[in-house]
Amino acid sequence: MPENLKSSFESLRDAGELSVMGLTLAIATAIGYYIGHRVEQAWPVLEPWGGVGGALVGIAAGFTEMARTVKRITRRMERRDENREKPDRPGP
Repeated sequence: MPENLKSSFESLRDAGELSVMGLTLAIATAIGYYIGHRVEQAWPVLEPWGGVGGALVGIAAGFTEMARTVKRITRRMERRDENREKPDRPGP
């Protein structure tokens, strides 16, 4: 596969992962809230803190996943940059 085509695919993959980060945060928050709401239903004494606590846990999980994604993509980009800087063949 030509190098510039491979680079384009890698860039598209990175862009796809980065574009999903906002959705990841929203879904994690919704799942956390849902679990917290179910806890409220099981123990009504916790109302409204079950939903609030669940949403906070979901937000924390979403931000953790966002940080992991950014770190993974940064490492991948740094490796690509290092490989571009290395000459393929030793000079004469």
